[in-house]
Amino acid sequence: MALLGKWIWRLKFENRSFWKNILDSKYGGWRGLRFQVQNCKESLWRRDIRKVWNLEECGNDFEDRGRWEVGDGKDIRFWEDKWVDNVPLMHKFPRLFSISLFTGRTLSQVGVWSNNNWSWELSWRRNLFV
Repeated sequence: MALLGKWIWRLKFENRSFWKNILDSKYGGWRGLRFQVQNCKESLWRRDIRKVWNLEECGNDFEDRGRWEVGDGKDIRFWEDKWVDNVPLMHKFPRLFSISLFTGRTLSQVGVWSNNNWSWELSWRRNLFV
């Protein structure tokens, strides 16, 4: 289980590896472990990794057993990933998520540094009200 967990970690963090690019194009990367259902074209290795991701006795999924480090914000999706309070913002604020124009974007895509201060630049499908 530890070795398979290490493969998940490598899929997430080894961004410039040739082997990772091949697996990402075939299976959709480590994020696909959470959402995809098993299919008959999946390799045995991929099926075993999915089992480790979903070990119930260790938490809800593999992502729950770690924590995000924001860094430059290029790898964390603003609404979908658990980077605040271990809950995706799309679940914490479903009404805002439903009117957001930035679903699927990373932290670095929904804000900007200006004079050493971070400013969010969120856009909505309609005007917000109190």
